Amino acid sequence: MISSPPSLVHRDSIKLTPYPEASLRELWHISFPLIISLMSASLMLFLDRLFLAHYSLESLNASAHAAAFVQFLQFWSIATVSIAEVFVGRYNGAGKVEKLGRPVWQMIWLSLGTFFIYLPIGLVGPYLLFDASHHSLEIEYFSLLTCSIPLAALSASLSAFYIGQGKVKFITLVMLGSNGVNALLDFVLIFGISPWLSPLGIRGAAWATGIALTFQSVLLFAGFLSRRNRSLYGTGRWQLNKRLFVKCIAMGLPNAVAHSIEILAAVVIVELMTRLGPDYMTVVTIAQSILFLFSFITEGLSKGASAIAANFMGSGRSDLVWKLFASGVKFYVIAFLVLGILLVGHPDLLIQWFISDPASVDSSAYHALRSACFWVWIYFLFDGISWLLIGLLIAAGDARFILRVGGLAPILFALLPVYLFVFRWGGEAHVTWMCIAFYALVSGLIYLWRFRREKWKEAVVA
Repeated sequence: MISSPPSLVHRDSIKLTPYPEASLRELWHISFPLIISLMSASLMLFLDRLFLAHYSLESLNASAHAAAFVQFLQFWSIATVSIAEVFVGRYNGAGKVEKLGRPVWQMIWLSLGTFFIYLPIGLVGPYLLFDASHHSLEIEYFSLLTCSIPLAALSASLSAFYIGQGKVKFITLVMLGSNGVNALLDFVLIFGISPWLSPLGIRGAAWATGIALTFQSVLLFAGFLSRRNRSLYGTGRWQLNKRLFVKCIAMGLPNAVAHSIEILAAVVIVELMTRLGPDYMTVVTIAQSILFLFSFITEGLSKGASAIAANFMGSGRSDLVWKLFASGVKFYVIAFLVLGILLVGHPDLLIQWFISDPASVDSSAYHALRSACFWVWIYFLFDGISWLLIGLLIAAGDARFILRVGGLAPILFALLPVYLFVFRWGGEAHVTWMCIAFYALVSGLIYLWRFRREKWKEAVVA
């Protein structure tokens, strides 16, 4: 068992921050660097689309179309390897710091193994998914990004070592640095430098992301294998531990499968929008791109809450988890009100980043885009609380319930309503985001019901 009796662990040795435990200040202290680092990752996608929007709207829509498939393919590996955060947190809370490197190495091996999966998919897959005569841009983008997925998984594995301990300043700096590399390369490769480098367009955006991920992985690996970490935390113990490897996958895979289904539902929704025409696709794509500006908050807070909760559970103090949940809800209410100033009060400020001349698009599509911003705002609140609850349930190892809910809810409460109300019955494009916000609300209520039952108090990581 990883957890140990509270009496055997001195409280100060497992205290993650100088702030009151489970308080909003502690949650913010742990989550803020994660939010910044994840902002960097979201900013990669945002900048890709922002640059491509100014290169051509055709390239923007093609990148969104192809990226939906890439996100579906990559999420299972990233979500699975990220479970190492929970094992690191539990070991850290129990005071067994010499074992922190072991679960990370198991997920490093899994990440490297995915090269044998993603390289063939990247080389052959796009010709099975896209019609080469009509979707050449999607093929280029999909192929290059898919081949770089193992690097994203490797970065997630290595980041787990720091996140599980609540020590996230280093990964924040690395993520910001890699994002800077991506932004610079985006500009240079997409638009070119006359007369030395011809514009590469969408292919340049994909190459920029792949190079930035390589830069990121190298720096994280170097930090992980530092002399201090090898000495104190056993990060030099690279051997495959079959028992621990299987346990990591058993805990991480259900969550990965559940959210892969959620992404698959999003892929199908994007596909439906492409069939309804460019106006629908533009509204949904730009609203989704605006969401990328804020989605890092949701994931960062979820990871921060999960890391703190795992440490509480590892030290036998699960009673603090309710206080941690309340702190997370307070955070979301504040963030929701602040974001409302932009998304509800002044949506044109964001929309015009993508459409500099509103007269260049149909007036009904522009109106639908303004309405979509309102529903993105509503979605942010409910999705954030859902992910907060998921982070706490993941820390407790309640993976099977997440699999059941995550496997069914996106289909029943997002995809099906979009198919009926928008695709079949002709609803406007912004109704798509209304349906997605409804899905976030229902999912949050289901996870809250599970959390209130407190079965997570019984869960342990062996």
